[in-house]
Amino acid sequence: MKISLNWIRDFIDLDNIEINELAHRFTMAAAEIEEVIETGGEVSGVVVGFIRSVSPHPGSDKLKVCLVEAGGKEYLSVCGAPNVREGVKVPFALPGGSIRKNPEVRITQIAGIASSGIICSAAEIGMSDDHEGILILPDDYETGKNIKEYIPLDDVIIEIDNKSITNRPDLWGHFGIAREFAALFGKKLKAPELDESPEDKNLAGLDIEIRDKSKCLRYSGVCIKNAGGALTPYKMQVRLFYCGMRPIEPIVDLTNYIMLEIGQPMHAFDRKNIEKIIVDSTENEINFVTLDKTGRKIPADTLMINNQNEPVAIAGIMGGEKSGISPETDSIFLESATFEGASIRKGCSKIGLRTESSARYEKSLDPQLALQGIRRFIKLFREIKPDIVIGSKITDVYPVPAEPVRIRIERELIDKYVGQHLPSERIRHILESLEFKVRQDGDVFDVSVPSFRATKDITMKADLIEEITRIYGYDNIQPATVNVELRPVDHNRERETEHKIKEILAESFGFSEVNSYIWYDDDFNKKAGITHDAKLRIANPHAKNMSILRDSMFPSLMQMAEGNARYFDDFGIFEIGSVFNLGKNKETLQHKNLCILAASKAEKEDALFYRLKGIFAHILKTVKKKDAEFVKADIGDYSWLHPVKSVTIKTDGEKLGYISVTHPSVGDPADKKLKTAVLEIRMDVFNDISEKQITYAEPSKFQRVNLDFSFLADSSISYEQFKKDALAFESDIVKEFSFVGIYTGKGLPEGKKSITVNYRIGSDERTLTGEEIEEFTAALLCFMEGRGYPLR
Repeated sequence: MKISLNWIRDFIDLDNIEINELAHRFTMAAAEIEEVIETGGEVSGVVVGFIRSVSPHPGSDKLKVCLVEAGGKEYLSVCGAPNVREGVKVPFALPGGSIRKNPEVRITQIAGIASSGIICSAAEIGMSDDHEGILILPDDYETGKNIKEYIPLDDVIIEIDNKSITNRPDLWGHFGIAREFAALFGKKLKAPELDESPEDKNLAGLDIEIRDKSKCLRYSGVCIKNAGGALTPYKMQVRLFYCGMRPIEPIVDLTNYIMLEIGQPMHAFDRKNIEKIIVDSTENEINFVTLDKTGRKIPADTLMINNQNEPVAIAGIMGGEKSGISPETDSIFLESATFEGASIRKGCSKIGLRTESSARYEKSLDPQLALQGIRRFIKLFREIKPDIVIGSKITDVYPVPAEPVRIRIERELIDKYVGQHLPSERIRHILESLEFKVRQDGDVFDVSVPSFRATKDITMKADLIEEITRIYGYDNIQPATVNVELRPVDHNRERETEHKIKEILAESFGFSEVNSYIWYDDDFNKKAGITHDAKLRIANPHAKNMSILRDSMFPSLMQMAEGNARYFDDFGIFEIGSVFNLGKNKETLQHKNLCILAASKAEKEDALFYRLKGIFAHILKTVKKKDAEFVKADIGDYSWLHPVKSVTIKTDGEKLGYISVTHPSVGDPADKKLKTAVLEIRMDVFNDISEKQITYAEPSKFQRVNLDFSFLADSSISYEQFKKDALAFESDIVKEFSFVGIYTGKGLPEGKKSITVNYRIGSDERTLTGEEIEEFTAALLCFMEGRGYPLR
């Protein structure tokens, strides 16, 4: 952003302040100044000239020979500008002078005639890019006077890094920068003059309605008649040009000028095109032509300014083609509004259009600027054109006024953060120089934050300490060792558990973590055949099909899986995220779930199911040192649970969640090859499980023996039931029992499955003999057969 120091001088006295010191102090305290540019120095020897006569050039149809009076002398100058004529005053570069792109004006032969001096365009003296014709000066300019006595071409422009002031909406205008300079250098600040004329009580108000109050926070307007025929003052044109804007026409120039001055964007509509202003968001995508004559597609849920039901501007971004000011405009409707920053930023991204106005609205502007902008506009417009007529009351619609921000802060806290003691008078002076209101009660400061810092910048005590410190000067703080008590860090057990689970899934099993939204996508759920009973809705959803808060994470991961299936045949994804339920008293209950989804186009769904069982058994054993219980699932919980191939997970009698093959009716109808299985558990229940304490024993000196046995069991028998029966066999030499696998393939009797387990046996006193091993085997097989589990 470019800032003119001439403009800054309207508000504070910069005398006796070196530019380098100004740039350094501001960079250290507020924002980085990237560049300091001195302007106007390339223009010298340019005076007010009077064209006495204009005659055709004998050697060219396009050129004219002009007799110019300047400083008591007369000069012949050849000029090709289409608007050159006798009897007008112009900027005239004398021989030996300099202008832009011409460091030395010389007497030159042009088509056989010696041309002494140059009749200049606005571009040649550096006040615009307009070089289509010469600049016609007012008649009251004195011939022979240096042009810089009338047009302030000499200036210093400082360029501020925009990223440095993203959190400072008050610094997006010259007055805000002047306020910072005044605080840094102890200067008196002069506020911009506003129109204070008494309002005509007989005037009618304007018809303004805000329908989308979440995006339009304030909307003010006024009608101004007899607005045509004005000229933009040269000082205003130069300032606009130096700050990166092109002078266009007086009304537009004035709105841009106020935006650059106080940071408030404004828009002027041709009054004859406005009957009733309605501010509302679009329900569907529409086509709209903007002021730059570009047709654009405006997405649904974009805030628009409408005349009745016809859109006339994209709120906060750009006006429409039909709403613009024309040379025939004599009456205007002036808009000055406050729009919600995030909605403007999203609108710009969707439309692909960013403007100077939107750049400011995105930063969350002070709502108080809306009326200030209108009164400043009227004040400056009266100076340009005294005969304007105010055609309506200043109509201000402000549905929900912003609450004032107050912060109480103790001087002990300030001293602690600053690292040294600052006098109370100094603290108070710094805050008041930044227009904070301060009441002091002993060592406690009660601070009222000004509205221009309260939209998102100053919200807590640390922000006030930063204000005090930066104005006091970081260079003035003496480095000192801080006396801080070191305490052990309180570990967040829940976060550590989540990290451990993520580490296991990613490193041990090659699954990928994903991040999804906390709401359902109704369009995807409908396509995938997913139904749910979620009741909680978002009050202001960003899209109508995404208004329901999820009560399970499976649909979110299934949507992720659909996207990944285009690129991978086999993959696994997981997420730990929030889900929501409605409590008994209709309160919102929120907790975290772990959801793991395994997908494959090659493997059978049974393999995916058993893989997830093994993964969770490993997680539980690693994190909690316990074994999982898998029991028949209650398929009424969710519509996507398979009626047969699903289990409920339990530990210590507590229900954790479920594992299931995805129901045949659920999935992408376009990809029938993709098989999926899902595991979902409640993290709050998992975290409440007590970790089993590990007991350590001295390893035996004697060899242990591993024995694998495969027993036949009815297909309906769960492994948990089998394990319970197997562990009922008592023997002093059994040291460990573990699961090996389940086989349901060919070669088994009908209605049977094979369960393979491992017994690790041994003695701490001796090596087992062959007879003892055979006795153990015989006893175990007899016991198991008696329980209905013969050896396969």
